[in-house]
Amino acid sequence: MIVEVDTGSPTPPYDQIRTQVARMIATGVLAPGTQLPPIRQLAGDLGLAANTVARAYRELESEGLVVSRVRHGTTVAKQRSRLPAAEVRQRLAEAARAYVAFSRQLGVPAEQAEAAVRTELHR
Repeated sequence: MIVEVDTGSPTPPYDQIRTQVARMIATGVLAPGTQLPPIRQLAGDLGLAANTVARAYRELESEGLVVSRVRHGTTVAKQRSRLPAAEVRQRLAEAARAYVAFSRQLGVPAEQAEAAVRTELHR
């Protein structure tokens, strides 16, 4: 598992870890049942305090993405929960921007692009 933390970022390190691991789970890079690195190991690898990684893992667990068990470590949950609403909105906006850019490249009028989306949504 490759996680990078930007110490100069305004986003706290625990949230950077949480976001990256959640994205890896959502995209299937980390499959259900996959064992995450122990807290102390990941903290050492990233040069962070163990409590920082522990907080990221706790938040992932509260989102239903991972399961932590004493002496067994932390694994990706078998039943992944839905993505948080904010992430769903963000991903939809990114996909919409890409679709708009593509339809403009093709020279398609907005009405035709919208009709194509409606057709696919009702399929």
